Amino acid sequence: MKSTGVNPGAARLQKGEVSEVVLSRYANVLTDMVFKKIFGSEQNKDMLITLIEEVLPGRKISTIEYANTVHTNELPEGRDSVFDVECTDAVTGERFDVEIQREKMPWYRERALFYSAFMIRDQLKSGSVYYEYPPVYVISLLDYSYHKKEAGFQFRYDLQERGTHERMTDRLNFIFLELPNARPLDTAGIGMLEKTCYALHNMTAFDNRPAGLEGKFFEKLFKLAEIAKFAPEERKNYEKTMLTERDKRDLLLYAREQGIEEGIEKGFEKGIEQGIEKKAIEDARNLRALGVDTDIIVKATGVDREVVEAL
Repeated sequence: MKSTGVNPGAARLQKGEVSEVVLSRYANVLTDMVFKKIFGSEQNKDMLITLIEEVLPGRKISTIEYANTVHTNELPEGRDSVFDVECTDAVTGERFDVEIQREKMPWYRERALFYSAFMIRDQLKSGSVYYEYPPVYVISLLDYSYHKKEAGFQFRYDLQERGTHERMTDRLNFIFLELPNARPLDTAGIGMLEKTCYALHNMTAFDNRPAGLEGKFFEKLFKLAEIAKFAPEERKNYEKTMLTERDKRDLLLYAREQGIEEGIEKGFEKGIEQGIEKKAIEDARNLRALGVDTDIIVKATGVDREVVEAL
């Protein structure tokens, strides 16, 4: 009988319960600290290179250089941005922002567009020609779905003319990978990118590396994600993160419920927006009281950094 690698106990604990930290053999790779350990560290840059090459078929990257993920908005009241993992192809100069998003955010694609503006702006130096900057790519790993499962798991956007579909430029590219839409590993013809999405989405449910996830990339992925091999301080930080994630998830769920309820009572869409905005600020205040990092609060709630810091 072929092993699926699924841990029945952990499979019931993918909603952020405290027991997930104890029962799961592998860490949730989509948490900020684990994702950056695997894909955002110098010693594991081969993992990020492989991921990008799978996202962009036919692309070969010899080496990358990690970039500063904090981007300052120079406008007096502008909002700064903190990327998850950003890097540059050391040969071509192409820039990649790899983002993870666990909670469904209706305006996430607008945020991806906002991030891309920083990547283009930061390439323009004094005296440079505007059209000489290399392409930028925003690659988003979404742990939720905008589309129905049968629509697929990857969606690619660029700038095109509406009628003829003539491409305006190759300098701005968005790739959204909807992890829950990845098909099971035993699906005929499934490729490595889809297998990667399936693995990232289901990591905490595995009790071993399942059949179908062979090769250097997956061997290293599972090795780096194994909680038992974390350093003591690393494991302590991970457990703290998971407990915070559970509390954050509960607060965000409550925020959505309250925001929608208020909108229904008022009978128009503005009520929903106001309700969600009000609850987002309440969530930010509660998360701040729990000691959650400001960057995480901003990312989770969408509340401006200045507002969070003033709470």
